[in-house]
Amino acid sequence: MAKQRLRRRVATWAAVIGTGVVLPFASGATPAFAAPVLSLEKFHSGDFAQGEQGAYQFQVTNQGSDPTTGTVTLTDVVPAGLTVVGTSGHVSWDCTVTTASISCTNDTAVGPIESYPALTLIVQVAEDAPCTVTNSATISGGGSLVDSDSDPTTITGGDCDDNGGGGDGGGSILPINLNGVIPLFNNISTQSNIHSPGAINTSTQDFGLNAP
Repeated sequence: MAKQRLRRRVATWAAVIGTGVVLPFASGATPAFAAPVLSLEKFHSGDFAQGEQGAYQFQVTNQGSDPTTGTVTLTDVVPAGLTVVGTSGHVSWDCTVTTASISCTNDTAVGPIESYPALTLIVQVAEDAPCTVTNSATISGGGSLVDSDSDPTTITGGDCDDNGGGGDGGGSILPINLNGVIPLFNNISTQSNIHSPGAINTSTQDFGLNAP
């Protein structure tokens, strides 16, 4: 009896498959994990210079199999040494700007393997900015997991062009710069005949520090 029930089940499955009904595991079925997958790329061109402006570009692409849904948000908090000037790009981005960060939203639905319009961030580089900074940003929302990207940036000008103090030939040739470390002694002794009338016997010692 059990064997007969098993045969009927097998026959039923065969009939269902034969009619072209798509089972969860059948070829061509949409997987349960299908969703938009946002990918953020952040980049810039050339080096930035102390006291001047620089620009970063953002490109957000949907790498998933479904269109995005709802609002996506791009956030960037700039590192020390940089100040936000503003943003430029497509009007579909709505940006809130402070001197230290931007938060930009976009409600446009983007299909698979399509991108949002590019967005540009303009920054002012401080006169004393570090010689290297790393700017990081994140993208979230749209039905996707969060993605982020970091962009190391070289900054030129001022001390950043001195190659560690040795670029102008005034630095130490030793691995350790000894300027300001070694004291210099100047000993001067002047003597006359001590037994003669009006004889002079003096000794002086001057201490000086070779400061940078």
